[in-house]
Amino acid sequence: MLATLNGLRRCSERRLVVYAGRRDRNGMKPLIANVLLFFTLVVFTAPATAENIAVVLSSDAKVYQEALEGFREVVRHRVAGVQILEKNNPAGWQQQLKRIRSVIEPDLVFVIGTSALELVSGDIKNIPVVHALAFNPISKQLTARKNIYGISVIPSASQVITLLKELNPKIQRVGTIYDPSRSGLLFSEARAIFRDKGVQLVGKEIRSAGDIGAALKSLEDEIELQLLWPDEKYLAEDILQRFLLFSFEKRIPFLGLSERHTEMGALVSLSYGNAKDMGNQAGELVNRIFGRAADLPAPVTVPRQIKLTVNLKTARKLDVKVPDSIIRRADNAVKPPVYKDGDWWVFRIKMTDRNGTTKSEIHRVMFNKGHFTSDDPHFLSGGDIPGTPYFLPFASVYLSDPGRRWLDFPLVAGKTWSFRYRVRAGGFAGGPRFSYKPVNASAEVVGKASHPIETPAGKFPAIEIGRTDNVGGIVGGVLAYYYSPQSQSVVKLRAQTYGYEKGEYLLELVAYGDSGNSGKDARR
Repeated sequence: MLATLNGLRRCSERRLVVYAGRRDRNGMKPLIANVLLFFTLVVFTAPATAENIAVVLSSDAKVYQEALEGFREVVRHRVAGVQILEKNNPAGWQQQLKRIRSVIEPDLVFVIGTSALELVSGDIKNIPVVHALAFNPISKQLTARKNIYGISVIPSASQVITLLKELNPKIQRVGTIYDPSRSGLLFSEARAIFRDKGVQLVGKEIRSAGDIGAALKSLEDEIELQLLWPDEKYLAEDILQRFLLFSFEKRIPFLGLSERHTEMGALVSLSYGNAKDMGNQAGELVNRIFGRAADLPAPVTVPRQIKLTVNLKTARKLDVKVPDSIIRRADNAVKPPVYKDGDWWVFRIKMTDRNGTTKSEIHRVMFNKGHFTSDDPHFLSGGDIPGTPYFLPFASVYLSDPGRRWLDFPLVAGKTWSFRYRVRAGGFAGGPRFSYKPVNASAEVVGKASHPIETPAGKFPAIEIGRTDNVGGIVGGVLAYYYSPQSQSVVKLRAQTYGYEKGEYLLELVAYGDSGNSGKDARR
């Protein structure tokens, strides 16, 4: 055992709650109003064989809670108390830590987040400390200690250089900005790994955010790609904007650390994949420590799930070709749907012509034996039927069709494609014979819809696609439509057509399901 079995001292569950707040006019702290609950400690009764674990979180952020949930799922020992550091009161953190140590007498402390790691590592030296979701755990202060283990929040340098080589096999010089007092050791290790792969990691040292401008200027003629350094001190929104502005002005691709960075404009980002799984990984490590495993890992382990995100809008601005191998496996790319026999959808189309006359249609589509069928061939064939609007063929609104690529998977923001098809027009009674007209269509994935798309079938998270159809060099139709992985279909489409068939069109998903349900109990 690593410590005395504290569980023998406790015969029941007890709860300690500490309040902090402004004093009233009499100098007393209010009991309910204007109080800030910053520490809740629960001590549980557990078998005598279990060790005591104290948990310290840097804040109550959702991602930290997810990591804690994953940790609880896996760890086989007693989580005796959980403390969340008060965000606006770092001066009181030492007192909070002192309290949790005196009440719980932990055998191990699990910390989540950088602030929690910095606090606990500076105070606890005689029992194991395991960390997750903390930036820069590789520092001289921490690596010199033998009681600290954890899961890094960032991928390894080897994983980063492998991605960069895939992005550009000829890359030779990668630049970054770092604070040597905070991450000098991490930079030295990364530089050695890059050098072994034939790439020079060019680093410019800074001591404060005020040094960033000069450091960036000194890099502009030296590097082919800019790497965001994993230091929480320099990840504020305004600082990130400076890095991204440099990237666009100098046309130097930027590698970020999260999907948020990709959405802001980074060409690609590599980050940990899942906070809950990182908590699982930390729990497994704790079990090994308490089990006195002979093969404990290195003090810092890379996350086993890695997330790759890509921004093709940025790629187009920088004139960079992102390999299809990266796009296909990007986590922010919507993958092709997998349909099953019996899947079905019901769509409603509302059409308003140039005279203001409105018409509504309902179409049911089913997937059976590897093919789509409809109760109305008009819906599947679109404008190939005489008398239907040749600017707006409704075929392929639910699948990728080589003839009419409404959807070209994988779907990722900034992706563009074009295609050409023919539609049949004319052929009405007493008039000329029908003829085929060529249509040139161009589409672009705009990105994730800013809010759930509302339809008669419910609300759906979706990705927006914009498309323009040209007939004979003239814009024939402008479409905006939304694909949702939840229903594996387009859930809404709005279109404006021009010329002979001028009109407005609205398509919406009414219901959807599989062979196990009907329209009355469709999935929502």
